[in-house]
Amino acid sequence: MRRWFVLLVAAMVTVTGLVAAPASAAPTPIGRLGDTLQINLKGLVADIPVASLAPSPIPPGFGSPPRPPRHEVWRAEVIVHSIQVPTPYAQAITYQFRGVTATGDAYEPRNTDAPDALQFALNNAPAGSTVSGGVWWDCYRDLITNVVLIDKITGQHLAQWNVA
Repeated sequence: MRRWFVLLVAAMVTVTGLVAAPASAAPTPIGRLGDTLQINLKGLVADIPVASLAPSPIPPGFGSPPRPPRHEVWRAEVIVHSIQVPTPYAQAITYQFRGVTATGDAYEPRNTDAPDALQFALNNAPAGSTVSGGVWWDCYRDLITNVVLIDKITGQHLAQWNVA
């Protein structure tokens, strides 16, 4: 009886090992502000640097005022050079830049009506084009230490720029 039990456990381990292969994640590019990182996501290829990150006045159409206790708005200048794009608006519906703090807060970008907003520039960015614009965050707790690019649809981490 003991042999059958050992054989059964060994068979289950073997079958489980064959079915569930270990996951292998593609390396995510990480750099500093100003570094150009290449993003490659399902036929969407672009070279993207985050040029700067600094406090900013409140842009038009920001909505509610900045929240306490910090009451600060921060802006990142992002440049996107589209290399391969299936449709001109693909990057606008895929890319989302988050401001992440050292304590783990992730600030979502705020929509604005500013004419130099990146969200508008990406709406028509065909392959070969270079667009730039601002991304704004309401930094109400800690300051941003990383700018992280994620896929809006899946939440996949695509790239990261470290501030310090």
